Amino acid sequence: MPAGDLFQLLLANSRLLNRRAQQRLSLAGITSGQPRLLNYLFDHDGCIQNELAQNCDLKPATITRILAGMEKSGLVFRLSDKSDRRILRVFLTEKGLEAHHKIQKIFHLIEKECFRDFSDQEKEQVWLVLNRLSYNLKKNN
Repeated sequence: MPAGDLFQLLLANSRLLNRRAQQRLSLAGITSGQPRLLNYLFDHDGCIQNELAQNCDLKPATITRILAGMEKSGLVFRLSDKSDRRILRVFLTEKGLEAHHKIQKIFHLIEKECFRDFSDQEKEQVWLVLNRLSYNLKKNN
């Protein structure tokens, strides 16, 4: 494989996947920054805002802006921590939980499209290879 071909192939697939997800998410009323946050909050409801920023790989100012929009649309609410009022904890609302479930359904449908005509063994191989690529890239960071 010539140098750069893997990079171009992964980039092209990433763009296609992202475009497909954005189309479907926007139809569901979900903006591009929200899925990562809603998915993290589903597993870590009530986490502090800084933890959310770190684990979603976003800058604190960016997370503040996204959360303000999510709060305005009723997906999350923020409360000051009882022991330290400077710390904000972020919680999913019922509407946020519903949005999380919509996201999961959308991602599931897109995965089904991606893996159409793949055997279970091929799906597993793709999963393993992509995880190793990710591990290697993070390790050298």
